[in-house]
Amino acid sequence: MTQLIADYSDERQAFQELFGVTCAERILLLRGESGCGKTHLLTYCQQIVPDTVTQAPIQLRGTTVTVAEIFYRTGGAVGWDRFNHFARHVAEMQRSPAVKIDRNWLVGMNNHIDVALTAEDQAGREHRRAALTDAWFADARQLPQPLLVLFDTFEQASDEVKAWLSGPFLARVVRTPTVRVVIAGQEIPPAHNIEWGHCCQERALYGVREAEHWMPVVQAMGRYIPNDAPLDWLAGVCHALEGRPEAILKILQRLPRRSALA
Repeated sequence: MTQLIADYSDERQAFQELFGVTCAERILLLRGESGCGKTHLLTYCQQIVPDTVTQAPIQLRGTTVTVAEIFYRTGGAVGWDRFNHFARHVAEMQRSPAVKIDRNWLVGMNNHIDVALTAEDQAGREHRRAALTDAWFADARQLPQPLLVLFDTFEQASDEVKAWLSGPFLARVVRTPTVRVVIAGQEIPPAHNIEWGHCCQERALYGVREAEHWMPVVQAMGRYIPNDAPLDWLAGVCHALEGRPEAILKILQRLPRRSALA
């Protein structure tokens, strides 16, 4: 079922611009408080990604999504045959450079990456992470079509993942025309960054408070407002719920169906 959305036309336009052939701003940051419709907007945007673009949506959840997990999910989305350089680096870090990288070995790729990133001290871990990051982007630059990575709930990521995404990862996106990134959350990386700030757009989401933006959604849902002044009624709902899309949609879903008029 197609995700319905009200307004956020500027943000949707910014998202679509990510797929331009000569896209200069390949990083899109979406910031907003809980209930403003960030995830709803991302869900809608996923549906309009061109078939010529590979997408990898990642929900950041504390310690459950590590740097290794991000490598694993993005590689799996594209196909490990496109990340041979990265896979070879993983094998070498496991002290098994002569290993045959075949389908059986790739089945355990998640564990292989975890082991490759393991070191006795912080400096060693950072060195390994930087080496794999460089290898990942070296392969990404050779992709035959763009890769879109969407990160949601950035504020829930671990400190390690936040630092990696805000620094090394986004800095390399600037030098990698094939990679496009969306990061959404109540907290996002600071856009005024000397390394990648010139390559990003930042949008603040405040909800959708105008009733006229919701009327097409009511119609698309096949519902009607049983009130002599439907727009006024809808304006009252938007005001009471402070424009929060998720809450407004729940009210609209309770409206009677148009089929009941027949």
